[in-house]
Amino acid sequence: MRKRTILFSVYIVAVAIILLVAVRCNTNKPVPVTESNPHTWLNNSDTVKYVGINTCKKCHYDVYQSFIQTGMGQSFAHASKQKSKGHFEKIAPLYDKYSDLYYQPYWEDTVLKLKEYRLAGKDTIHKRIEAVSYIVGSGHHTNSHIMDVNGYLYQMPFTFYVQKQELDLPPGFEHGYNSRFNRQLGLECLSCHNAYPGFVQGSVNKYDKIPEGIDCERCHGPGSLHVAQKMLGKTVDTKHDTDFTIVNPRKLPFDLQIDVCQRCHLQGDAVLKNGKTFFDFRPGMKLSDVMDVFLPTYEDDEKGFLMAAHAQRLKKSQCFLQSNKPGGRTQPMNCITCHNPHVSVRVTQIQFFNDKCQGCHKDAHGCKLPEEKRKLKDNNCVSCHMPRSGSVDIPHVSITDHYIRRYEHYNKEAAVGKVGKFKGLECLDNKHPDKITVAKAYMYFYEKFEHKTYNLDSASKYLNYYTPNLEPEAFIYYYYLREDFETILKIAGSVSTPYKEAVTNYQVAKSALNLGQFQMAVNYFQKAIALEQFNLDYHNQYAIALLRLNNSVGAEKEYQFITKENPRSAMGWNGLAFIGLFKNNIPSAKENIKKALALDPDYEPALINNVKISEAIGDKKEALRQINLILKKNPNSKDAQEYLNYLKGK
Repeated sequence: MRKRTILFSVYIVAVAIILLVAVRCNTNKPVPVTESNPHTWLNNSDTVKYVGINTCKKCHYDVYQSFIQTGMGQSFAHASKQKSKGHFEKIAPLYDKYSDLYYQPYWEDTVLKLKEYRLAGKDTIHKRIEAVSYIVGSGHHTNSHIMDVNGYLYQMPFTFYVQKQELDLPPGFEHGYNSRFNRQLGLECLSCHNAYPGFVQGSVNKYDKIPEGIDCERCHGPGSLHVAQKMLGKTVDTKHDTDFTIVNPRKLPFDLQIDVCQRCHLQGDAVLKNGKTFFDFRPGMKLSDVMDVFLPTYEDDEKGFLMAAHAQRLKKSQCFLQSNKPGGRTQPMNCITCHNPHVSVRVTQIQFFNDKCQGCHKDAHGCKLPEEKRKLKDNNCVSCHMPRSGSVDIPHVSITDHYIRRYEHYNKEAAVGKVGKFKGLECLDNKHPDKITVAKAYMYFYEKFEHKTYNLDSASKYLNYYTPNLEPEAFIYYYYLREDFETILKIAGSVSTPYKEAVTNYQVAKSALNLGQFQMAVNYFQKAIALEQFNLDYHNQYAIALLRLNNSVGAEKEYQFITKENPRSAMGWNGLAFIGLFKNNIPSAKENIKKALALDPDYEPALINNVKISEAIGDKKEALRQINLILKKNPNSKDAQEYLNYLKGK
């Protein structure tokens, strides 16, 4: 026992030394006081490190116990029966008519699995089973599901909608856009739905550490300085003074308070500032110093709203607008006026929220409804002035609309998740975004949300204020979306400065590949991979360029890298199958194409390679049958049509 005590004491001292080293620059060099940082919050320095919720709970155990019951505390966890809200044994399999695929989640002992399958009559002609690694969502509205393959995270093609006890495709997978097991979960997604993960640099979706649930430091900032000071016995009486080693959001100026919440409750079309990442925002900073967040506006936004647009809806409310006028309320209204982030809404009494309303609206609250109608609503202000409704982006859910308004102005029949004509994008955290940022916002919106040419037309209008020499990466992105590859190569030829963004080098490389300039493509793919070495799509396209130069050895190394990193990648196994064809190693080609099609029976490059295998073994009839099946499913396939013409002419 004595030995264990001594070892524990040594451990504590070592931790203290490590923490002090991590923050040694901060005790004497506070963050400068500026307009965007009026308080000297010492933990805003990038030398202060995150310590994790388990460190916080050692001193704040009661707050911890309450917080982990909130939606934020329950936002993300390993897949378990305790975490899951799904009752899959009682629900019929999910069928996607566009892909002709069924999905059946089920428990195998303590492991949640998803079976994807396809039927031909009563015969199962395709089956793929994957284990669920994580469940995202507090369970108030949804449970979505994540697959972890060697640290690479992908969203799986099923969501359980808790309120309606319904199994359906996740948002963005519907209407023929089912990406199955291939939707990469990057930092933009994980940085709001969870505490900050351990992101593997040079990747899009690879992580070496995954926390479980949004934690204390998302609202209070990194805690290593705070912990180090307390371990040295340096305490502050926070009833009378401020402890500047850790951010207290209630002591922030109003605009910085709401930015803490807006970081995640204003999800939309985020454009990062140059050199910034989704890790860079810390409580006490201005959100617009890190990113500008744009939301779409519509002619009649009474008819619908985005689920995670709470801040935008609140800012439309007269309660918010009037309280934030000069000479208005002593304390301007914001999110924490009504929400205690440490306490779950589910255990907060209705009267708590009514009292907040009645703090400004005295006597039966200034409510103009007759008393008998108020009684029908139990005198609940929220039920009338913040009615629950569906959102335009998440199906099967009903959420509280944070646009507070008069009951008679609200049309219940309108709030059915539909919106009027698109008007444009509005930046919610910055009233004056620069024009290049607005151009990027429209391009992101076109690529990620609404594939309409008028978004590119809007981007072009703002790009016209610049030249390709000034903003080559934005212009290359624009012409890439327009599929104007010739113009991209002209820009690349006129700009000598290396591109800092991996994606820009990739877009130049793809343009060169499409135009048959294979050596140029190889050069730019190498630059892209040097910046993002774990982007497996880049490696795949690089291998294709190498094969165009008859470098099968280099291409094979790329495909081996892909399958080593992600053995569940159909594109990797298909690439190795093609290498087998290239080397006339038919057994190897057959083995690898079988793996590819078992993972994705509709992966067209693999289907075409399978045709090539049939042709290579002299079975032209089977090759023709297979190529016609591809064209029946996708009549617009240029690759399949070209190969059909080749087979007919042979």
